[in-house]
Amino acid sequence: MYMDQLTPQNIDVEDIMLDPNNPRFWTQVNRPIVADKNIADEKKQNRARQEIDMHGIGDLYSSILRNGYLLLDRIVVRPISDVPGKYVVVEGNRRFRSLTKLRTDIKNDAVVAEDVDDAVLDHLLKATNEIEVLVYNGSDGKDISWMFQGIRHISGIRQWDPAQRAKLVAEQIDGEHKKLGVVGQQFGLSAQATGRLYRTYRALLQMRDDEEFGSKARNDYFSLFEEALRNNIIKGWLEWDESVKRFDNIDNLRRFYSWISPDEERENSRRLHDPKQVKSLAYLIENHHTELLDDFEQHLISADEAKVKATSEDPKPKDWRKIVAVAISILGDLPQSALVDDARDFLAELDVMAEIIEQRRQMAQLSIDGMNKIR
Repeated sequence: MYMDQLTPQNIDVEDIMLDPNNPRFWTQVNRPIVADKNIADEKKQNRARQEIDMHGIGDLYSSILRNGYLLLDRIVVRPISDVPGKYVVVEGNRRFRSLTKLRTDIKNDAVVAEDVDDAVLDHLLKATNEIEVLVYNGSDGKDISWMFQGIRHISGIRQWDPAQRAKLVAEQIDGEHKKLGVVGQQFGLSAQATGRLYRTYRALLQMRDDEEFGSKARNDYFSLFEEALRNNIIKGWLEWDESVKRFDNIDNLRRFYSWISPDEERENSRRLHDPKQVKSLAYLIENHHTELLDDFEQHLISADEAKVKATSEDPKPKDWRKIVAVAISILGDLPQSALVDDARDFLAELDVMAEIIEQRRQMAQLSIDGMNKIR
């Protein structure tokens, strides 16, 4: 698909720039896109170097030092549209950063390695003044790095974080109008995994579009939304609409947003920061522990502590009064809006409950009749 848009070419390493918009940098925070005209700016490049180093380049650095910069290490670049004669890496930022760091260390006599003499280092430096790359000249331009890195990493050894995979999947479905199954095959993912990534990304995107909480949305909240969609209680509480891939209960949704966002009035502490805590909240919501939820919202108790407390307070199997009271409360709190779409199913479930109630009425009456005979 892309092979006819890639051309081998020898380019001076000084004319190649790291990508400040590297998909590797996307996960942590929402960040502005660096325009082409600013890619070569030294401050942008220095930050890109620092961030690439955080992802680890020691293995590639050592490999190039010991084996040289091999042809199979070719990187993919594209021309920088606003800077003639300069190129930006779209696939292979770690390899290129490893090479340039090694070149700098050689120039500064800072290479620390046994059994590698100066002649080898000098030869390596001269041999890499110019390197062969693959130049991409297709129409996708600035967005092609996501595709190339996605194809290489989305199901590969150095697998991307779920949020990065989800962004690429969503762009292919929404932007390129590809079917979910086709996108999954493209990146070696099952249809189920592709659907889960897509739904979660759309949920995260919904937070970004929210007037009140949009500025607080972070890419690393992805796992919390993923767990919310996995949990049927939370998913139903937020009223997920599968047809449009968004939550409909805005009041509950903003409540959820407040739980996962830093609270400025509480030293930016977050009530909900671990996907495991979602299960605890689901228990509180399902069993109508409103007081404990209020304590949780006021930072008086953690989600897990609230669940432990709720569990100790919940009725024991033989405590029929509490069981009946909970059942009456849950049934009475069901809003009419929750019944409209499934009225027939709801009526069928009520018929089942009616049969159970009648059975229990008969059992209770028999007990009363038996006691009256004894008297």
